[in-house]
Amino acid sequence: MKKIIISLLILIGGIFGSTMVLFPQEVTDEKTILVELIREALDRNPQLQAAKDEWLASLQAVPQAKSLPDPMLSYSYFGQSIETRLGPQRNKISLSQKLPFFGKLSLKGKIAESTASVFKEQYKAVEADIVLKVKTAYLSLYWFDEALDINKEEREVLKRLAKIAEKKYETGDASQQDVLKAQLEISRITDKILLLEQGRRSVVAELNALLNRPPDLRLGKPEDISLAEFEIDLEELYETARKERPEMREVRYQIERNEKKLKLAKKNFFPDLQVMFDYIDIGEGTTSHPDDGRNAWMGSIGINIPLWRQKLRAAEAEATIKLKASQENYENMENETLSRVNELFFEVKTAQDQVKLYKYSLLPQAEQALKASEVGYLAGKVDFLSLLDSERMVLQLKIGYFKAAIDFEKSLARLERVLGKELPRGPDKIDHPTDTGGY
Repeated sequence: MKKIIISLLILIGGIFGSTMVLFPQEVTDEKTILVELIREALDRNPQLQAAKDEWLASLQAVPQAKSLPDPMLSYSYFGQSIETRLGPQRNKISLSQKLPFFGKLSLKGKIAESTASVFKEQYKAVEADIVLKVKTAYLSLYWFDEALDINKEEREVLKRLAKIAEKKYETGDASQQDVLKAQLEISRITDKILLLEQGRRSVVAELNALLNRPPDLRLGKPEDISLAEFEIDLEELYETARKERPEMREVRYQIERNEKKLKLAKKNFFPDLQVMFDYIDIGEGTTSHPDDGRNAWMGSIGINIPLWRQKLRAAEAEATIKLKASQENYENMENETLSRVNELFFEVKTAQDQVKLYKYSLLPQAEQALKASEVGYLAGKVDFLSLLDSERMVLQLKIGYFKAAIDFEKSLARLERVLGKELPRGPDKIDHPTDTGGY
């Protein structure tokens, strides 16, 4: 009877284990490299390309704004000729050119340049968002792969412990409950592996979408991640964010553009100049004068009269208010940016401390406790439930270590997004379980 029960338990564990064959992990042998993913996303992401096209289109407005208005060419036909001393006037051709008041064209060009700079910073902001999304998804992919490896390793350990329990049960040194607990623990980890593989597929689909790829395209395991050396002064980060964040630069260009618009509104109180040239076709007269029938020409100059001052004053007031609004937007953006930098700075610091705590304290202690429990169980001094608890604790701490390391890198990536600049990376890699004393 005992052998029948043991066989059933082994069969149940085998069924759960074979489920992994039905849902194979979509991983290729080729390593997935973050730098290559970012480069491909920047080349292919449609949202980023749209933002870039908006910026490039805005650059074409600069030469348009700097150019003079088109000259006006007109033709007049005298239905009834006007007799002059030299003969009858028959046709007239006129050419006129408007010349804006001194400095207006230059200001319009600078306004267009500032507008193009605004679009450029919007493009840079989208670019930074795409990079952050790729980094975050990549880190999640790394986390899923490491969690899968850890759980698979732990499943093999539990299978070994289950065999030990079976042998002890057969010899009467352990209870049937020990074997049952071991098999149930194997099934629990197998179920967790299935969930992790589903999570990995979701992250792969997210990455492929960012890279404008088919969603089911397979990705290999990520390369090892270097943990950053985060030893930077908070005030230095504040200054970097003020200078480098695309949103901060965008608002500064908006202020610059509105300052020039205000100057242009003030220049509109001055008249523009118009230069004209007329050429008149004169027919032959009836005189014997040597200039008889000679065509005539004349030049003239004119100005517009900025008479409706209420309209001009309203335009100046509008420009003044918009300038003030952009300055207030800058203050608000600066406050939000510095607040976010402060929040992420301490978030990164906390995550860094957690990584060190797991790596140098919690995980080594738990692994030592597990080894002692295993030795004690073999000697009959420790019950199987305590051994499983020790094994479960090591598993949780290994997962916790990688989660803390990935959270640290994700927080750092968010901080870099707010700063608008990447921070230096150190030589240290995220340790694998075998590197932290695991068996």
